[in-house]
Amino acid sequence: MFVLVADRHDLFRQGLVTLLNELNSAEMDIQETSSLSGLTTLLGQARYDLVIIGMNILNNDNHGTLSTLREDYPDTPILAIIETSTPRIIDELRRYNLNGIIAKSASKPSYISALRSLLLGGNHIPLPVSTRRTSSSLSGGSLFPGTLTRRQEEVLYLLADGKSNKEIAHYLRLSEGTVKVHVTAIFKALGVKNRTQAMLLAQQHRDDNLTS
Repeated sequence: MFVLVADRHDLFRQGLVTLLNELNSAEMDIQETSSLSGLTTLLGQARYDLVIIGMNILNNDNHGTLSTLREDYPDTPILAIIETSTPRIIDELRRYNLNGIIAKSASKPSYISALRSLLLGGNHIPLPVSTRRTSSSLSGGSLFPGTLTRRQEEVLYLLADGKSNKEIAHYLRLSEGTVKVHVTAIFKALGVKNRTQAMLLAQQHRDDNLTS
């Protein structure tokens, strides 16, 4: 498996490399670069199974550069690391058909969930806060109508974004114990065995709703 990590900050980039090696016991060839020129050079030399791009290495026209990279390498899975996570920025980035978006300040559990999903061929595209709050805000309505309660849907949205139980509890103002009960109920209702399976299933249904 070939992975490319591009970010201007050495310590952050090296931290991602360490995390990738921890997540995958199989042989993984990881290339690193701290510049846009290095990124384009390496992309032209090999076909990567995952490219992680820190927005801090792009030109001033960040989105234009990202759009060009997406056009030049349409089949390459790309995870964009954004400096600031806002609904506007996430909505702007969604148009480039990225496979993943995550804030640089996200927790380690969030990075683990995002990377696991992408390495398994899934996606990690967070919904804006305004649409995470309730399932009825989605144009397609509930992801799993008649299967999950409204609160379980809210927990599932955040789980699909790679949030830990602690982060979900903080966001929804619940205890971690209550979140754990909801997560267990979600697994049972959806017929899945773990967070990764639930996350992939939710992302698939979410993408179907957003593109229908």
